[in-house]
This record gives sequence, structure tokens and C-alpha cells, in this order.
Amino acid sequence: MAGFTTAFATVAVAGIGDKSFLTALVLAARHKARWVFTGSVLALTIGAALWIGIGVWLRSHISMDVIRVVSGTTFLAFGIKAFLDARQHHQRENTQIDRQQTAGAITSLPCHAVIRDSFTTTFLAEFGDRTQLALLALAAGPNLSTESIFTGAVSANIVLAVAAVTSGKYLKQSISHKRICLISGALFTILGLKILLTL
Repeated sequence: MAGFTTAFATVAVAGIGDKSFLTALVLAARHKARWVFTGSVLALTIGAALWIGIGVWLRSHISMDVIRVVSGTTFLAFGIKAFLDARQHHQRENTQIDRQQTAGAITSLPCHAVIRDSFTTTFLAEFGDRTQLALLALAAGPNLSTESIFTGAVSANIVLAVAAVTSGKYLKQSISHKRICLISGALFTILGLKILLTL
């Protein structure tokens, strides 16, 4: 029980407002919240399992600098894609192709594409982040079972994902799709630069 409580508290505190939380929030503002939630929770669960199970191996064989370069570059790519989406949406408005789309409408990506995108962005956002490194430290410590740490981490991640996608859902109702794309692009670009500049 101590492992569950410790892992839950650690992940919940470290995860509030971190990259994966903000990623889920932004994606939920652009897509259906339930599919973003599904992809995010899957990514966070697999990420927790990786860092608890084989985190020590990763740390001894793969440089954290390499992980950060890949993660940061990917976020910059997501930022550019979001800016391009905003530009494309603006062009559709100007040519009146998409007149029925109201402010804050959900983009029409199929569910598997939303799950894939939210899984990928959340996994990369969380990979090597403070919550995963905290789980690695907990797993390496004495007197805490791996199962209880994993269960606590997954429970905290579910709570954080619910909070993030709920916030994104409310954001979607008050801001236009174009503006959400611009905010997404700025956020992903800032996150990518932040990751790369910490090298």
C-alpha cells in the first residue's frame, strides 16, 4: 500500500501542468475527448511500465540527451503541423468550403487517428520526463513493490488525463478551431524548444 500511495502522490504532483498534461488538454480542445483520453492513458500506462520495468537498462545504455533530441524535434514537428492546420482552416473559411463549421467544432479525424496522435504525442511528452524519472527512482528504492508503484502511477495518470481532457473540452467550446490550432502550434513549439535547450 505504501508503494501505491507514494507513486500516486508523486505522479499526481509532478504531472500537474507538465508536458503530457498540456498535450492532452490541447488535443482534447481539437478532437473528441474520449479518444484523446484513450490514447493518453495508453501512452502513460506503457510509459510507466517501461520506466519501472526497464528504466535502469535504458538509463545505462541510451543517453538521455539522445532521448531529449528525438522528443524535442518531434514536438517541433507537431508544432509546425498545428500551424499548417490553422492555415488550412483559414483558407477553407476564405473559400467557403467549410461554412457549416462553427467556432470550436471538432475536427473530423477518425477515432483511430486521434488515438494514435494522442498516444504518440503523450508518450513522447512523458518519455524521460520528471514523472517517469521519479518512477524509476521509486522502483530502484527499497521496500516498495513494483506492482504497487505501477498501480499508483496508472491511477494518478488516469486522474490527470480526466482533468486534462475535461479542461480541453471546455476550452473547445469557447475558442475557434483556428485559434486552437495556433495555440497548439505555439505550445508544441515551445515544448520542443524547451526540451532541446535543456541539452
